[in-house]
Amino acid sequence: MKKIFLMGGALVMLALTGCALDSGNSNSSMESKSETAVISSSVSSEASKLESSSLIESSKNEPTYFETIDGYIESLMDNTTGMIPYWNQESFKGKWNYIDGVMLNSFMNLYKETNDQKYLSFVTRFVNYYIDESGNFLNLKDSKKSGFDGQALDDICESRILFDLYKYTNDSRYLKAINTTYAALTNTSRTDVGNFWHKTVYPNQVWLDGLYMANPFYLEYANNNNNTNVLVNGKEMTIYDDILNQYKMVRKNMYDENKHLYYHGYDSSKSIFWADKETGCSKSFWLRSMGWYIVSLVDVIEKYPDSYSANKNELINIFKEAINGVLEYQDSDTKMFYQVVDQKDVTVFVNGFYYPKTGLGRNVTNYVETSGSSMIAYALMKGYHLNLFDKAMYDKGVEIFDGICKKYLTISSSGINLDGICITAGLGPESSLYRDGSLEYYLSESVGSNDAKGVGPFVMAYIEMKNN
Repeated sequence: MKKIFLMGGALVMLALTGCALDSGNSNSSMESKSETAVISSSVSSEASKLESSSLIESSKNEPTYFETIDGYIESLMDNTTGMIPYWNQESFKGKWNYIDGVMLNSFMNLYKETNDQKYLSFVTRFVNYYIDESGNFLNLKDSKKSGFDGQALDDICESRILFDLYKYTNDSRYLKAINTTYAALTNTSRTDVGNFWHKTVYPNQVWLDGLYMANPFYLEYANNNNNTNVLVNGKEMTIYDDILNQYKMVRKNMYDENKHLYYHGYDSSKSIFWADKETGCSKSFWLRSMGWYIVSLVDVIEKYPDSYSANKNELINIFKEAINGVLEYQDSDTKMFYQVVDQKDVTVFVNGFYYPKTGLGRNVTNYVETSGSSMIAYALMKGYHLNLFDKAMYDKGVEIFDGICKKYLTISSSGINLDGICITAGLGPESSLYRDGSLEYYLSESVGSNDAKGVGPFVMAYIEMKNN
């Protein structure tokens, strides 16, 4: 098969010989990718016009541009067999998890945007594999175990969709599952300044990811229960105050005043191997962690009550500062952002320590990454729709989305794919010393396609484009 160049938004097949598109999965790394196609958004009969056309500009002449992405979304649902998701490229979890939660949240928002019943039906059918009629979480890999651990903030994330499912279906199973999730969250241990521990097995640790995993659910619970007071390290406060304080503590402890970026992790005990012994912070600025944090802020701001205006204004200021900081590092060519945000184009030798399966080192170059870039695009466009930004910031979000499509939305014999997604990254534990928060570590993690951590934010950004 020869290369297929798609300039604009519709699929323009310049050369496809002897190969039909199938629905297989593409999970190869960027280094091993071959014959892909760059997708943008319009069809032109003149090569010169094709070469100069812009994905977003030409979308004014669509629906071809939207149809391309709509087709990709359809393939994600069509290729999901029962309870086994097509979008999880790590491994089948078989229980409630944040990866499915990120994807299902995007489908739920597609339903709200389009009122197309197929999205709600898909989410309902998928969730009902994991929550029985009595509201119990199921473990599809081991029926003797619970399908909801409640031992990590990651476990909370997927439950945010249950509020909408209960609203649309009035099925009491979802209400019980909501209450189970809330009980687990309120029983989560806290740091000495009040932040939730990221996981029970990660004592005293705060990760930027955790603000996204917990706070949108936490806020939704407060809104649906006329707020409620909670005890935080012995002090009673509203959930609204608790949420604000958690962001303020992250801003105080994890923000670099010189770089204008946030570190991925913070250990309040300053004892874990990856933490700086003076600051407690991890070493690097990982893009997706910044993305999780920024998206959590804009999602919280959207539903945070105006009656707490002082709190809400503080959250807005934190959000604007964070997004303006990361924009300083936007790549001028692709308009995207790098896996390690402040290390543009750097190439390093990553030794075998960071590849425990093979023990073989290699040279690796920092790369522009899809999931974090999609999150920033989404937050910019949503911020505009919430009247937090002017039109120039919306246009910046569109520019980033355009860059993602041109760089990583591709077509090959396996179908349409979204590439350039860091599949996973984290910090520790002690049994995984290679996960040390260094530049070398983040560049050693695998890069693949069609994983929900990239696709979900990409779809959410797409929805914000359609909203305009």
